[in-house]
Amino acid sequence: MHQPVGSLEQVVEPPQPRRGSWAFALNRSADCDDIEITLLSFVVVGEFVRVSGFVRIRNRPNVRLASVPELSLASVDGSPVVPLSAHVLPHGALAWVSWLFKRPPDVLGEYEGRISRVELDHHIGGRIPRGYQPQGGAWTFRFQLPPAPGASTMTAALAD
Repeated sequence: MHQPVGSLEQVVEPPQPRRGSWAFALNRSADCDDIEITLLSFVVVGEFVRVSGFVRIRNRPNVRLASVPELSLASVDGSPVVPLSAHVLPHGALAWVSWLFKRPPDVLGEYEGRISRVELDHHIGGRIPRGYQPQGGAWTFRFQLPPAPGASTMTAALAD
């Protein structure tokens, strides 16, 4: 004999959707005073977002990146994305940089990134290094996630 489990009017909440992982190619560059910063990717994994790119210093052979530039990232509605950490692998005039952020509640949308200062270090063989020299600038990046082609595929993958 079949026993009724509950009322037919009982509402069962659906399980929370899994937060899928995805990588978006950005390929956005900004140039100011012989320093070019290129954001390459926006990677979503679990509760985190990683933005990575390159900093390239041109026409200054005695200078290299001294620290990770601070990338502020916000959706265009003004909601900031919370930074967690950053890393740099300097290689002379070219450095790989990576910023880790807390995943925003809604990943998809339009973003603006801004770097307002880059710290440089002089590296001349045999000389006592001078202190870091801040280089002011206005490196601004604007991008949309997902980009128009393939938007429905990415939306579905992030909802999985």
